[in-house]
Amino acid sequence: MATVLVLLASLMAVLSSARPARADEAADNQFVAVPPAVLADTRDGTGGVGSAKVPGKGRITFRVAGQAEVPASGVSAVALNLTVVGAEQAGWLTVHPSDVPATVSALTFYPGENVTGEDFTRLTGTGMVSVVNNSDSPVHIVVAVRGYFLSAADTQAGNEYYPVETEYLYDTRPGHVTGSPAREAIPIPANSSVTIDVAGQRSIPATGVNAVALNVVAWSQGQKGWLSLHPSDQPAGNVATVDYVPDETDSSFTVAQLTGSGKLILENRGSGPVHAALTLRGYFGGTAEEGGAGYTAVPSKVIVETLTGTGVPGGSTQALAPGQSVTFDVTQGIDLGEKIMASAALTIQARQPTDKGWLTAYPAEDGDPDISSVNYDAAESTTGFDLVIPDSQGRVTVTNRGPGTTHVQVSMRGYFTDPPIPAEYDNPPELPVTETMPEEDEAATTGAPSRHFEARARLGFDRLTLPGVFDGRVWWHGRAPYELYINAEVTDNRADGRCIGALVRMDGKVYSSWKNWVACGNQKSRTLKGWFPRTASRIDFKACQVHPKTRRYTWCTTQWK
Repeated sequence: MATVLVLLASLMAVLSSARPARADEAADNQFVAVPPAVLADTRDGTGGVGSAKVPGKGRITFRVAGQAEVPASGVSAVALNLTVVGAEQAGWLTVHPSDVPATVSALTFYPGENVTGEDFTRLTGTGMVSVVNNSDSPVHIVVAVRGYFLSAADTQAGNEYYPVETEYLYDTRPGHVTGSPAREAIPIPANSSVTIDVAGQRSIPATGVNAVALNVVAWSQGQKGWLSLHPSDQPAGNVATVDYVPDETDSSFTVAQLTGSGKLILENRGSGPVHAALTLRGYFGGTAEEGGAGYTAVPSKVIVETLTGTGVPGGSTQALAPGQSVTFDVTQGIDLGEKIMASAALTIQARQPTDKGWLTAYPAEDGDPDISSVNYDAAESTTGFDLVIPDSQGRVTVTNRGPGTTHVQVSMRGYFTDPPIPAEYDNPPELPVTETMPEEDEAATTGAPSRHFEARARLGFDRLTLPGVFDGRVWWHGRAPYELYINAEVTDNRADGRCIGALVRMDGKVYSSWKNWVACGNQKSRTLKGWFPRTASRIDFKACQVHPKTRRYTWCTTQWK
């Protein structure tokens, strides 16, 4: 039998004080969803923008504050739906407050195609937004609003954001059928719809959800068309969620309002069938539930661009090869104070791709979820929007999942933050930590000479910012084709539903996640076990609080050593 090196490490967490309810705190850029409403449309002049195409290098400026259920004041940003119609040449749109010009692309388009995207656009004191046509030919532009973010000083009740692990909520493709009610592996027929259960599905609570953050993807279509998403108890509108064209995979982020029915209707407004998938990013819910995040809008800023080497480790200007990634810190240059970034609002662009493919964006410490953030076509730069959870060090990874190369540009539009750790979490009491040293082992079955491996556990553990939570480190000397068995004990003495999770990292790679490394509420103690390849020279532990519904790690112990 294979030789096994056994390490037994102890990780203890005792939480003695509950966190104050968020309902008692002031609003922090909370979100209010509204039924999709058109603010500007150059096809008919809605919004006072004229009823003609916007000329090349031209712009439209229109009022947002005080329009379509958006308050006249107290709004920091709006969730906008952008559509380009009738493009004659390739180009892109920039979207910004009327008094703060920007150069970062919010939407790219190509001749003969209609395209739709989303943007969280900051509002300034003017209450107006400008959209610029950065092409050499005229286009029609349609802008609709899906919701707004309150300013931190506003007293109106809103909803906080609860990011969740990226997962499929609904999918019609053969071999991928997902969702409720389950649909056979057939596309959505032309000019028809499907009703999708949302409340109570996946990581979404059954009640109290105001809106969901989704990426919507159209596949395998043979005709032009568009998809529309709306609550099942509201009439369908004429605002596109995704425009699609033949022989492409088209996608768009959206914030979909969820009403009392808890269901959404996905309509195919095309002349042919189309497969569709909805992938979940998070939900907006009331402040009574613990763990929600508020939004901060910032001026658009490029944080990574492989064409120029901006933000790229080592300054490389090479395009991403198939399967290659770029990792970057989304918190760099942002003063978070004592708050924690829960999710980053990012504009992600695939530039100069050589083949069809997609980009995935995810926490750097996690594995690639293989769920697209931006789908792109050969030789067509494509811009998308996404909400991405940073890892415990504030990092995000973007991976090229296409068979060709592509450059990548990532821009920050804003971010969600969890509240600071309460003062009562300071000066935690010392707790005893036990350890068991492994017995000696030899590589007899491999035919290799007998070797002695030493494993040590630190006797002294760091003081941390959570009461009674400690993290530890185990390391050893030498390398061999052994396996490592880890047994960590996690204890939670509070019966309030709060969870404690252990993260295990070997030589910089995280091997554990909430799925099997968490102890919650009334489950006072749980033994967390795992088998890993014995190819590392160092292992680290740390403990985190884990939201019982979203299963998102927050308020971890110290950073990785």
